Amino acid sequence: MVDRSQLQRMAKDVEALRKRLDEIHLRMEQVDAVLSEHNITAGALKALMAHEDPNNASSHVSIGSGVSLHYKHQGSEEGIALVDLGAGIFGERYWSDAHAITKEREDDIQHLRDELEAQAKQTETNLANVAQAFNTAAEQLQAMAAPPSKETAPLQEQAIPTSEEPPAKPARRGRKRGMFGNDLTLDD
Repeated sequence: MVDRSQLQRMAKDVEALRKRLDEIHLRMEQVDAVLSEHNITAGALKALMAHEDPNNASSHVSIGSGVSLHYKHQGSEEGIALVDLGAGIFGERYWSDAHAITKEREDDIQHLRDELEAQAKQTETNLANVAQAFNTAAEQLQAMAAPPSKETAPLQEQAIPTSEEPPAKPARRGRKRGMFGNDLTLDD
């Protein structure tokens, strides 16, 4: 038997799980955006490394707001890129090293996304179970609190109207009295 306080706790649990699921989905969207960025970066680095003449490659680098800079690499060595090494520290790395770092980060981020997806599935399962338990408990509580219907009540308890009894008249309100007794008011 479930009482009202247990039902309220179950409702709070359902709401908390829904909120948690929303937070997980938001994190997954953020991780997807970062994954997309890493995928684009890895593709650009791979294209630079696969250029016909890697000693003489050029491209345009976006600096934001629709503005890009022309970039040209000339030399006998592989091109160099600035890479965020962590904690706001940047270092120069060859394109192949920058590509390897980017792919490693992308793999780590994909692993994080997979974990978030597993958490989302588990939370959805928990939410479904708690919501089902809540609905079952609410139906039980409602069935216990509901008065018996005419179909389920015994015949002896049901009131059978007779034609001998006059219908009940609605209660009549008395006349509104004025402030000073029986004087007429503007409402009269």
